Amino acid sequence: MGIFEKLLGKSEKVPVEEYEELDLSEYEAEIESEGTTYIKVAEVTGINEIPEIRRQIYEGNIVIADIAYIKHDKLTFERVLKDLRLLAEDVNGDIVGLGEDYIIITPTGIKVDRNKIRGVKR
Repeated sequence: MGIFEKLLGKSEKVPVEEYEELDLSEYEAEIESEGTTYIKVAEVTGINEIPEIRRQIYEGNIVIADIAYIKHDKLTFERVLKDLRLLAEDVNGDIVGLGEDYIIITPTGIKVDRNKIRGVKR
């Protein structure tokens, strides 16, 4: 008898027939319904997406907006940024750029920390 068998006891193999299939669907439904805040991703190609982004923010969701498609059109780009800034201000949320192509807009009570998380230097 080896040391592991002494510590853990003999391992018995359980036949596959003794396993029982569990139906977790009722628990999965509970888990899915618990989410109250979602992170939504929007692809902004013009001002047409602003109403849906506004709706998502008013519903309490966080939106990550991909603005890469409108960066070449200065007028549309500035209009979209202005509208999104006003939206964040209106709901007392936050708006911050993430790199050059993304903007994060948050609803009421959620702020984005501008400090990056870094490992501890030793």
